[in-house]
Amino acid sequence: MPPSKKSRRPTRRELQQLKEYGELDPLNSMMRDNDLDALIGNAISRSGYGRLSRSVHTVQERARHSKSNAEDSLLSSFTKAPKRAKGNAYSKLLGLLSTKQGMGSRGNSLVEREIKESGEDESAEEIGLDDDDVSDAKEMKGQMDDNSDRSSNEATMQSADEDGAESKSDAEYEVDQVDYDDLDDRSDREDTAKVQESTKGDDDEDKDDAAEVYESGDFMAAHMADDDSELAHKKLAAVTQKKYSSMLIEDPVYGPVACYNTIDEGVKEPNQRPLKQRLVKPFHKLNKNGDFTEFQRSLFNWIDQYRDVVYSGRTFDKEDEITTTYALHAINHIMKARDRERKNNAKLAKTQAAGKDAGELRDRGFTRPRVLIIVPFRNSAYTIVKKLLKLASADQELNSSRFEKEYGPSEDDADANKRKPVDYQQTFAGNIDDAFRIGLQLHHRTVKLYSEFYRSDILIASPIGLRMTTGAQGGDRKDFDFLSSIEIVIVDQCDVLLMQNWDHIAHIFNCLNAIPKKDHGCDFSRIRNWALEGMSQYRRQTILISQYMTPEIQGLFNNNCRSIEGKLRVKPIYSGSITSVVAKVPQVFKRVAVSRLSFAADERFAHFTENSLLEIERLTKTTKHTVIFVSSYFDFVRVRNYLREKDFSFVAISEYSTRSEAMNARRQFHAGELSYILYSERAHFYHRYPIKGIHHMVFYSLPEHPDYYSELVNLMLTSNTPNVSADSLSCTAFYTKYDQLKIERIVGTKLVSQLLNSERAQYTFT
Repeated sequence: MPPSKKSRRPTRRELQQLKEYGELDPLNSMMRDNDLDALIGNAISRSGYGRLSRSVHTVQERARHSKSNAEDSLLSSFTKAPKRAKGNAYSKLLGLLSTKQGMGSRGNSLVEREIKESGEDESAEEIGLDDDDVSDAKEMKGQMDDNSDRSSNEATMQSADEDGAESKSDAEYEVDQVDYDDLDDRSDREDTAKVQESTKGDDDEDKDDAAEVYESGDFMAAHMADDDSELAHKKLAAVTQKKYSSMLIEDPVYGPVACYNTIDEGVKEPNQRPLKQRLVKPFHKLNKNGDFTEFQRSLFNWIDQYRDVVYSGRTFDKEDEITTTYALHAINHIMKARDRERKNNAKLAKTQAAGKDAGELRDRGFTRPRVLIIVPFRNSAYTIVKKLLKLASADQELNSSRFEKEYGPSEDDADANKRKPVDYQQTFAGNIDDAFRIGLQLHHRTVKLYSEFYRSDILIASPIGLRMTTGAQGGDRKDFDFLSSIEIVIVDQCDVLLMQNWDHIAHIFNCLNAIPKKDHGCDFSRIRNWALEGMSQYRRQTILISQYMTPEIQGLFNNNCRSIEGKLRVKPIYSGSITSVVAKVPQVFKRVAVSRLSFAADERFAHFTENSLLEIERLTKTTKHTVIFVSSYFDFVRVRNYLREKDFSFVAISEYSTRSEAMNARRQFHAGELSYILYSERAHFYHRYPIKGIHHMVFYSLPEHPDYYSELVNLMLTSNTPNVSADSLSCTAFYTKYDQLKIERIVGTKLVSQLLNSERAQYTFT
């Protein structure tokens, strides 16, 4: 790296970086924009992925590649004669000063050992430095010693929940005035010392291998291994070329399960000891049934294999079992990964103390966060965090009082929404703010909430909350480096997220596992080769959980789930929500002929306006009170504009309508002052308006949620007076051949093929 053109003294930040990240200093202010790629190239091993590799054979050569170059860049920036040779001389002088004054950083010990092993004992005169140079170097060394106890503030990305609370004092949340940023460093040092003490004097390689953190049959060890084997390349080729070996498995709990394997290996046997031992008791205490239930055991066996999993049978009865299972999987993954890092730290310290080469110890990614959990509301995040805290069973939970205040339920939540359906009460119970993000930092004895993103192990966020951090497409504010090393993504309640804005989910997945723009203080010698190669997306596990399958979820499963361990889809068999209809109303299903999927929306609209709406208008001349239900908001706007243009007597109720507007519209409709109500699915999801006086129910498009169909049809029974004849009531639903998932949930799995493929285009259910 060329020295700075302008001579200056290094800042405290630069000196601290040189001290703390002695092997390289990629965040140096004098660094060129393209130097990060060069550093990544230098960090890839010769035995790894060949096209970017460079040979670094010995400890001494690695020291020259990293430490000498970084110190050379920083020191030469303030010398009187900025020359490359003088920068190298400063590196040697820094090594001499470290030897004499006990400078203890990891990078300097490498330089010191290099000088000792080469048998050189050079003075300042021998390496060509004048008195001023020596004094400058000594002054820099003194500044480094003065700042030895300061923690580095490299992480600039903070949990966004801190944005609105920066002005609040810690006393307000009953948090002690203590700096906890270095909890990790202290914990790692203590654990490393314990491991070193337990392995002191043990030079037998077989014994060292027996003390590995993972067992040989552990799925995580195999999945995250930094290998370049033929099997790994075969799996990767199957994923990139989408050449899966598919098979249908009859699961005893879930029924038919579609498996997509990357190699012909059949069904793997479950891991006999999948959990860290210290998680067993907290899990049994948290789980209501003690050990795994049959439902939990089957689900955990699938996700423990690090397959991508989409489960579309989520119910509120199974919610507790599902959240407990994936929370256990997430914290089990974090603990295994952290134990591996501590084990390697101890091994590195032991070999360095013995003057040996530890070899390559690659056990991490570019940044610290490993698990990302996406949920729609704070009430869901509250439940998940509570379970993670119980599983961690830490002695101290930092910022817990603040978390209770900002995420916990309020006192009046118990009496809210009692008149709404049960599923509505469960979805919207507690805090339903949809803009949040929070980081969790895990240690053996401490869990810190609201940790900075770059210091967090687990991130929990809503789509809009995370989008506020990563920035808009094409905007100036773009920071998603903290997503570069995510190893597990869990998206829960996908059905609810679809009612928010699915574009945010697509944007987040586009940001995952990209090469970061900055280094953020990582140690490139510890980063796995496949991460350096930009292949992290093929080691990421994605878990999608929803009440039902939709084309959006299926598209995410097909295009963004790329784990080399394969993927799995669990879709239940539906009996049909039409069985829940109690109103004695003839229900007519009409299939709209469409040529292609891209033309389906236009052809549906043309069929409705040119044919169906004329029939509906004839009915309303005698009896008004017609509700037109539209699932998609884009179709809703299109139909609304057409009705306005043709001067229909109608009112539109969408999710953007105010409560007073909706109340006014419902009153006029019930009184017969309006002929139509145009009603969106999102409005029904967020409000469940009890519309009274419905005589004709028209589904322009079927609802995504199957229960909405039976709810709306049954409103004709509960919202009309007894003198309304059943013969005057009607229900008409339009669908296309591309609505297979919707129609299956409404009429049932057994009848769906008949409605889609038969020659008849109209079916009536009574």
